[in-house]
Formats: sequence, structure tokens, C-alpha cells
Amino acid sequence: MIKKLRGRRTTPQIVVPETRALAPRPVEHRAASRDVFALENLLRAWKRVRANGGAPGMDGETLRAFEENLRANLDALQGELKTGVYQPRGVRMIPVPKASGGYRPLTILAVRDRVAQRVVYDALAPVYEQKFLDCSFGFREGRSLHDAVAVVTQHRDEGRKWVVDGDIKDCFERLDHGVLLRALRQDVRDARLVNLIAKWLKARVMRDLGRGTAIGTYQGGVISPLLANVYLHAFDVELTRAGLALVRYADDWVILSPRKMDAESALERAARVLERLKLLVNPHKTRIVHFDEGFSFVGMFFVRNKVYPISPGARVKDEGERER
Repeated sequence: MIKKLRGRRTTPQIVVPETRALAPRPVEHRAASRDVFALENLLRAWKRVRANGGAPGMDGETLRAFEENLRANLDALQGELKTGVYQPRGVRMIPVPKASGGYRPLTILAVRDRVAQRVVYDALAPVYEQKFLDCSFGFREGRSLHDAVAVVTQHRDEGRKWVVDGDIKDCFERLDHGVLLRALRQDVRDARLVNLIAKWLKARVMRDLGRGTAIGTYQGGVISPLLANVYLHAFDVELTRAGLALVRYADDWVILSPRKMDAESALERAARVLERLKLLVNPHKTRIVHFDEGFSFVGMFFVRNKVYPISPGARVKDEGERER
């Protein structure tokens, strides 16, 4: 069984990972498989769902209505999960405007499906933390946007001033279900959990794309960020194994290099790796840039030795300035 990490650093070291997680190994659960759907775990998952709030899903059931019959609802959900008869209910899709134009679909799941996803997330996320690499920062416990910024500026200070400012074209909408499920089956010993994830992925296909198009995961689903990190872990492994200074926050990533030719080579490698994962570099949003010109990453604008928060009236933070 994989032990918990102790004393995670606030600002991770920027070193190329050695061999941690470069070879596949099964991911074990903190609790025995038979305990994943224990009532206490479902209750804990419900409390997280309730704390996050949100509108009702397609079935119209509100958080308050679910709570009014909480024990009966959790008992019923537990029975369905344990016996394998659970099926996700319909989902609501809301178009949310993108800053760059257009819309992205935001998913609102039924309350019971949020609880089910949360209990699976709670079982998998802590142990996947033992597998993920230090270059990945998005949607991970104990890691933040500020940690990613600190690593980028440290790379800059070490002379890596040529940057691949990378973008994956429609990342969440293009995650291939076969690739994702193979990665999960390689790691997760409890087949019930993988089967549940397969049902959620299939429900997305049936709702949005029709039969036969097995790509994409919900944006707004409880477990979606974890699935994206599982999927892109192979990207992290390939690039860090090649000695590249990758910093990734979900589907937003940069590679920092000392020379322009190194950055060009890094971009070519990244594109090849993504192609093997059935993803594409977005040619309209990916570029090679020098710190003197500046670039945006994780909601910040990096230029020369300064970092600007991208928000109205934001103040420039000079190199070395401490946060208060």
C-alpha cells in the first residue's frame, strides 16, 4: 500500500523527476476495496457536495430535497454502487462564455451523481498524488497557482528565458475514452471504480455527441479535473524524462528553455507526445516567446523580471517581492 506523502513543500523544487512514477504500477486505495462505498464515505462525500452548493441537475432534485431524505437516499445510492446497477441520471449543460470568445459547456449533475463522483474521487485522488509528478500543479491538494508561478520565475532566474507558451486544443472535449480507461485500468485495482468512470464518460457521449464518439469529459463534473490529470500524466512523464522544464496547470502549460532552438525542439516533442495521446497543440494559441516579450500563464502575465496579475487595476509584483 502506498503511504501518504509527508511534509509537502509549499514551493516544489524544480528538478527533473528521477524515476518516481515513470514505470507503471497499480494504485492502491487507502481503505480496502469493499469499504469504498461505506456509508461513512458516502456521508463524507455528501458533506463536500453540500458545501459546494450548486443548482439541481436534470432530475430537478435540489440539495435541500436530497438532504430531507438523506439516509434513505444514501442507502439507495450505496446499494446501487455496491451491486453495480447504478446508472447516472441526465445532466444539464449550460454554455459559459470563454474569455477568448465562444462558449464552453458547463455540466450540472444530479445531486446523487455528484455524491457518487465525490466518493470515487475521495478514494482515488489521495493515492494518485503518489504517482503525479512535481511539474503538475492544477487541482491537486497542497499545490496552487502561486506554486506554479514560483517555479516559472525560478526557471527564469536560472537562465531559461525562452518559453513554449502551450495550449491544447479543446482539451477536456477531446480526451479519448479508450486512452483514459486504459490508464485507469493500469493503475486502479478495483474494477468497480473504473466501471463507474466509464459510465460517466458514456453518459457524456450519449447526452452530447451521440453514439460512437468516445471522446471528452464533463467540465464541471466532480471527478473531471482528476481524470484530466490522469490523462495528461503521460505527457508529464515523457517531457520530464527528456529533461525539459515543464510546468503544467491542468491543460495550461509552459516549457522553459535557455535557447530558442531548445524551445523549438521542446515544442516539437510536446506535439508528438500529445498526438500519441490523441490530442493536438492549438497552433493559434501556442507560441515560442522570450521573457522580454512576455506571456500569460495561470492568470498571470510574465514579462522580463516582473509578474502582473491579470485583473483590472492589479499591481506589478517585482522580482523577489514577498507576498503578504
